[in-house]
Amino acid sequence: MKANKLGIKAIILTVVCVLMITIGATPANAVSVQKNVVVYKADFHFVVDGKVYHAPKDTQGFLYNNRTYVPVRFASYMLEKWVEWNQATSTVSVKLPSENQLKQLQNYKKQYLMPNVDVKKPASSLKKETIYALVDAAGYNFFGREQAIPEDVTTFMHKGTLYVPLRYFAELIQHDISYNSATKTITMNARNDSDNGNNGTDGTPTNPGTGNSGDNTGEGVIPGAPGEITPPTRAELVSAAEAQLKRMEASLVNRAYSLYSKYEKASTDEEKLMYLAEGSQAVKEADEQVKAIVDQLNKDLAKYDYEIGNDAENLQKTYEAKKQEMFARFL
Repeated sequence: MKANKLGIKAIILTVVCVLMITIGATPANAVSVQKNVVVYKADFHFVVDGKVYHAPKDTQGFLYNNRTYVPVRFASYMLEKWVEWNQATSTVSVKLPSENQLKQLQNYKKQYLMPNVDVKKPASSLKKETIYALVDAAGYNFFGREQAIPEDVTTFMHKGTLYVPLRYFAELIQHDISYNSATKTITMNARNDSDNGNNGTDGTPTNPGTGNSGDNTGEGVIPGAPGEITPPTRAELVSAAEAQLKRMEASLVNRAYSLYSKYEKASTDEEKLMYLAEGSQAVKEADEQVKAIVDQLNKDLAKYDYEIGNDAENLQKTYEAKKQEMFARFL
């Protein structure tokens, strides 16, 4: 089994080293970490176009560090925006829906419509709870534009649901969002041309759990008419591809170490061979993911009439060269 052991080490070290060297160090705020997080959950009132909705019981919003967090999919659907998840690059994309998707969103909203709810009364009190969540678990793309996550913004993935801060979401989806701490009411409205664009506070209680009353409005928004989409610059498209590669790195490095740990604990030759095969598959998938990312970069550059250039080609060549270097070193 010595050869197999060397093989699995080689493959895993190759995955780790190739990605670390080729793509570079992952930014500190993009490193995914699982940990226990103390939050304050509540069954918020979501008011959209004068109608009241409640999120599913298993994906309620919560307060954390004086920020209101909402499920990105639920909030997007309430505002009739489509959401897609790219597993390979850990990216959530919010976009304008097609005609068929819009019908699906409208049907989805009907499930959570609460026509007889009195928004003058809170749906529930704040409940302190410790959740086990993946912190800074994803990248974000809104209306075709890759969005860097500010250093002071934390996002969570808990039980398969992504939660984003209300203010951050409002800025990216171009909506005014206000929060009434007394009634736990979140009001979301499309911006209009008369909006003066003034920024305000995050609209969450300064001391979660005390139930401070009052209306907090004027959360940060970005200029532009509702739904207006500004084409990304060429530099932003290239940067987005690099960010996808960095998230791919984090995902595959975690997979590599997990696989190697299983291999070390395996008690039979059959199990070890199975993990060896999985290691080979990991390298193959890395190849496919890198190709998909660089191909998409060229498509996006062409879509917006930018010069194709050598950015994608150079990323691919660097990846291949480093991979061969690692194979030569360990195999």
